[in-house]
Amino acid sequence: MLKKLLLFLALSVSVVGAYDPTSVPNNRIGVHILDPVEIISAAKLVNSSGGDWGYVTIPIRSNDRDREKWIKFFSEARLQHIIPIIRLATYPIGNVWIEPTAFDLVDFANFLEDMPWPIQNRYIILFNEPNHHFEWGGTVDPRSYATLLLDAQRIFKSRSADFYLLSAGLDMSAPNSATSQDALEFYRRMTLYQPDWYLAVDGISVHSYPNPAFSSSPYSQTRYGISSYKSEINYLKRLGFAPKPIFITETGWTNQPGNYSTAFQQAWNNPQIVAVTPFLLFAGAGDFKQFSLVDTPGYGDLINLSKISGSPLLTNIAISAPPVAPPGFLDLFKKFFQPRLTVGNATLNVEIADTNLKRSRGLSDRKSLAEDTGMLFVFSAPEKPRFWMQDMLFDLDFIWVRNKRVVQLDRKIAHPQPGQNPTIIVPQENVDQVLEVPAGFIDKYGIKIGDKVERGW
Repeated sequence: MLKKLLLFLALSVSVVGAYDPTSVPNNRIGVHILDPVEIISAAKLVNSSGGDWGYVTIPIRSNDRDREKWIKFFSEARLQHIIPIIRLATYPIGNVWIEPTAFDLVDFANFLEDMPWPIQNRYIILFNEPNHHFEWGGTVDPRSYATLLLDAQRIFKSRSADFYLLSAGLDMSAPNSATSQDALEFYRRMTLYQPDWYLAVDGISVHSYPNPAFSSSPYSQTRYGISSYKSEINYLKRLGFAPKPIFITETGWTNQPGNYSTAFQQAWNNPQIVAVTPFLLFAGAGDFKQFSLVDTPGYGDLINLSKISGSPLLTNIAISAPPVAPPGFLDLFKKFFQPRLTVGNATLNVEIADTNLKRSRGLSDRKSLAEDTGMLFVFSAPEKPRFWMQDMLFDLDFIWVRNKRVVQLDRKIAHPQPGQNPTIIVPQENVDQVLEVPAGFIDKYGIKIGDKVERGW
């Protein structure tokens, strides 16, 4: 019986304390994602055009501490040269997020201390926009949030001196009302109730959106535009606080016009800024669709933006190479053991993509597929998966399958040409399998709707 080849991670992390991220060469370009499987696509964006070691901001919920899932994310961050910024979150009941407690901090600190972080600094954002009542258990409570920052310092730093704590980004457009508080007033009251809150964090997370209406000019200098972080810096200085590194962890235009190159030159050129992670790489069909960068001018603007190669201080993580198979072994293995699929009258060898990581990688960066071969994407339950032709180097046919029958065919989906945004393709109904084959396969074998699909060896 053949044994699987395993890739082992030998983890040995030295704890010497967080460092100043502005003291090393730093690629400030990043992006906000919602799902760990998007990290590979994010890396293609933030490390493009001369860049290396860009940033990704991603939330982790208190009810989503899946150890295997997040170990894969952090390990992939190392391989892709991505610096993760982890935003803590609880979970919502209706449209109100449960207010976090010190017990939540203990659980998060224990969980995240055990992860294979790729760089020495372990960036943690302590929740989100607490100057809105629906982000903080239905209340606006600057005293409670300031106290939580003090608890966070004690809890996280006792686990590892490498944790680099960031205050939550505030909504700079929120008014003083029964359900929200002006951001600067929120800072004032935090300081009134807990004067040491600023000492508990290593940096400040900010949300510099182009308001009003997420659509103002990149040249705007008002406290509501993309330079709003300057108002926060100046106000914190008035409160007696010394400057700290700034992380713009949310920003972005609705429908994403190509304003980013101007914004980085005109608004986000302050040396205190460590990272800018626009919201959002990929929103699908959800509530944030209008912010989705994919297939917009904003994506092209960011990918073509000239970047630098960052040089963060790395953790001591050694990834051992997998065993090398004897010459000719893999060809022999594929000939006799590679899964086969029958679609209508056609039979082909297939690679199986049945995990989030495999589905995310897909056929990206492959130069071609051998004749009569394909990749079969397998889902645990029927859904409408979105396929993005990012990093594809050849055209594809898509065969959509539900309950072992072909339900939809899409021919000759083109790979992106230089300067083009990648195509996104979505089935018209829920499917549980998707077969990607070289363009022309459907017509070559006369595949049609209703054809039976069967797996074999």
